[in-house]
Amino acid sequence: MDEDTFAQLSSMSQNLQKRALALSHQGKDADLAMLMSAQAVTMEAVKSLGEALNRINGPLGLGAAGD
Repeated sequence: MDEDTFAQLSSMSQNLQKRALALSHQGKDADLAMLMSAQAVTMEAVKSLGEALNRINGPLGLGAAGD
């Protein structure tokens, strides 16, 4: 994954968390708010895994990641 993908995942995750929080404060659509929050957490986990894989693979051009 590249930095643009990481930035998009982070941005979408933050937006989903804000929307979920707003829904939960309104006292309606609690199920939807919970699903949105779970999706945001999943996006952060995917981002974290991608960053870890990039560190393991190393910089582009020095092996498998640079093929």
